[in-house]
Amino acid sequence: MDPRARLAFASLALTSLVACGAPTPHPREKAADVQPEAQAPARGTEATVFDDLIRTEDRARAVEGVTQDAKAASDKAIAASEGGGSGDQ
Repeated sequence: MDPRARLAFASLALTSLVACGAPTPHPREKAADVQPEAQAPARGTEATVFDDLIRTEDRARAVEGVTQDAKAASDKAIAASEGGGSGDQ
């Protein structure tokens, strides 16, 4: 590979990595400006980069009961509507 091409590729890769990085917070930014939910760690553990993902999974687990109840009601209604049939099967 041509040395100029290597240099161009390396600089492009480095530039893209730097561009994807998060900006550093301004030191005068107050802690009160940040939402308390974003500060609190999920499940009583120390804060990690996966806290948002963990909170999303926890919300999904909480809603799962409601979804299962709705499914049970639908299954019951389907079974009741099939029960009125002729039973030739």
